[in-house]
Amino acid sequence: MKSIPNKTDPLTVHVAVAVLRYGDEFLLARRSLHQHLGGKLEFVGGKIQADESPALAVVREVHEEIGLKLNTDQLVFMGKIAHDYADKSVCLHIYQACLTDCQYGDFRHRSVGLENQSLYWFKQDEIIARAHELPDANARILDWLSLPKVLYISHALSEFGEMEKFANYYIQHLPKGACFYLRPCIGAHEITQLLALMTESRADLRLVVGWSVYHAYHQQGTDVKDLMVKLTHAELDQFGAHDLPADLPIWVGVHDEKEARAVNQLNKSHRVLAALISPVRPTATHPETPALGWEGFWHLAQLCDVPSFALGGMRLSDLQSAKDHGAIGIAGIRGVI
Repeated sequence: MKSIPNKTDPLTVHVAVAVLRYGDEFLLARRSLHQHLGGKLEFVGGKIQADESPALAVVREVHEEIGLKLNTDQLVFMGKIAHDYADKSVCLHIYQACLTDCQYGDFRHRSVGLENQSLYWFKQDEIIARAHELPDANARILDWLSLPKVLYISHALSEFGEMEKFANYYIQHLPKGACFYLRPCIGAHEITQLLALMTESRADLRLVVGWSVYHAYHQQGTDVKDLMVKLTHAELDQFGAHDLPADLPIWVGVHDEKEARAVNQLNKSHRVLAALISPVRPTATHPETPALGWEGFWHLAQLCDVPSFALGGMRLSDLQSAKDHGAIGIAGIRGVI
């Protein structure tokens, strides 16, 4: 469970938000016209009371607003979002709750909440299409809802020998719509060639690249709006947050508490998608790095204000264990494909 929010800043309103889902459907409400941001669609939630944890606030607010009884075991922390409106500053504490079959059955056809607010079930793509109807602070939630369960990371090119063999392997083996971190351990110019080979045949892939590749594309004037970027902590230290476009979708590696705090700082001003926390287990690529284990992973995931992915010796069979320890998903090289 996350710690109680800092109440020392009286100008910031701390709000607990529940992303209520059943499969690919999400339950949203429409704010009453007399409320702040009246008429907007929103995920259910409300203000966190003094000495109340965000998780307990989610349970209380959801019950008070729509009559749905959640338990804290259903909650998975997604992240915290700080946002300044013209009249107030808010800090949203976001939790995802997957409803049971029984809960979904009870609420599937409810159209009005306990405060007479309209209720709606939307598919994920419908919510994204209605992004303009949500408060501005919710934009990051939509990013986080689009995160995959698995981030596939490439082998080094040296394991294939040739670019064509590398590209063909992943073209054939990656699932449709996969999120793929292209990390072949070669120069930026060669990686751009690999990108061209991959995207020619697999336009469906959601691609993550290193900073040097993104920078090379940017310098060439190439359209980079669909690329996500993976930053190392060393890179973040090297050039600082002011050198990063505010709307750039970023994954950041986290190995210790200091790096977790740096990610949280970056998250206040930039579009951080997730923290890749590693290594959970010893890995062939970094055998000298001590493994965190699941308890160490859980500790760092609790410190991060963004969704966490477990990295290091992961297999597809680890997905549930990762979620049990606070992860949104897993990332891996050999064990996932």
